[in-house]
Amino acid sequence: MRVQPVILHLSADYPNAYRNRTTAVVRNLVEATPGFAHVVISLKREANPRRTYLHEEAACAPVRLFAFGYWGLPFGAAHLASMWLAARRIRALLAQRNLRPDLIHAHKLTFEGVMAWFLSRWLNVPYVVSLRGEAETKIVRFKPTYRPLIRRVAHGAQAIFGVSMWFVPELSRIAPGIAEKIRPLPNLGPLAGAAAVPAPQPPRFVAILDLNVYRKKGFHWLVPAFARAASKHPDWTLDVIGWSGERIMREAKALVARAGCEGRVRFLGALPHAQVLAALPDYTALLLPSVNETFGMVYLEALFAGVPVLYTAGTGIDGHLDGLNAGVKVRAGNIADIAGGIRELAATAAQRKAELARRRAELQARFGKEAIVSRYRDALCRAIAGSGQGIMPSGEEEEIREQDFPFRTGDAGERFAGSAARDADQRAAFQPVRTIAEIGKE
Repeated sequence: MRVQPVILHLSADYPNAYRNRTTAVVRNLVEATPGFAHVVISLKREANPRRTYLHEEAACAPVRLFAFGYWGLPFGAAHLASMWLAARRIRALLAQRNLRPDLIHAHKLTFEGVMAWFLSRWLNVPYVVSLRGEAETKIVRFKPTYRPLIRRVAHGAQAIFGVSMWFVPELSRIAPGIAEKIRPLPNLGPLAGAAAVPAPQPPRFVAILDLNVYRKKGFHWLVPAFARAASKHPDWTLDVIGWSGERIMREAKALVARAGCEGRVRFLGALPHAQVLAALPDYTALLLPSVNETFGMVYLEALFAGVPVLYTAGTGIDGHLDGLNAGVKVRAGNIADIAGGIRELAATAAQRKAELARRRAELQARFGKEAIVSRYRDALCRAIAGSGQGIMPSGEEEEIREQDFPFRTGDAGERFAGSAARDADQRAAFQPVRTIAEIGKE
């Protein structure tokens, strides 16, 4: 007799021994959530079918981990076929290992969520999904013919966890009636508190980023905006913390030279995480006008250090800070807007730092580990119990038809595999090098 409910996690962002380095935020959440038996399928797309793999890693309580390199083409080609084939292999694995999940958590709506949608119907198991906006936009915005399927996945989910709350309005436009399913779920990470430190005079700003993706982080907008904001304040400084290769560093320094900020924008390189956290309270504000950012833990690290933030509307942490006087929201790519935000933070840093100190309990309630895990556990239990069943707003299920998708007869892997005949065709065309049974003997 099972004592703990089994949660099947599908995630392309879960570390395992067979993949490249990835974020640990999903692992942090899973390992911090007691009361369940967690089975994790850690996914990685492989364009070459001969490089697919499926291995179980050594047991590490409370998680049973499988590394799964599934077949999938770049740029979302044959996306539906790829998700269907991956779901079939997962179903076979579950049967082989006698694993019977009580709930599936797909950690992205438009990728793992499609797998969960198939598995839910095959296994008669409920599922929940997370919204990670950077990934979701690739399908929702650039593959509009998939929207009927994405709408169906969203409506079928017992709960939708808003890691990227900024993406909720966009999803609501294509899947109306999901408001009651949304559960804010910030990324979970170590957030150390810090004693309140007065705002420095003159202002000292900091940007913490991977400079190798400086355009995604908005650094090419931040530099000219800082130059404009500080044009009459030669004693204002901006420290840049983060690693890059030599070529990228030359580009970043060239941006600073063109803006006339040499000497005031200082590159400190990559620093140990503990050193960064210790230094944060001494800054006026964190400046990071990122674009298409899923969440951004560095914003929370700054806030818990008592430092207000400059962030971009419609991305990253936007949607999680409502009601907090925690920072300034700017428009992506708008130099004047970013410059104005920097000036506002320079003028109001003392008040904002005091506000963050006063509202530390609220910060903990929103972003603290215990609060997040408690809300997550409650949502999983409710989903298993069957509350909030996924029902179309009209009360009728929406039919998903093969002609709703841009698949042409003859496109390998892109034909909707609904009938038994197509099922057989797909198995023949995409038979993995090693079958599930063979892998089980390794």
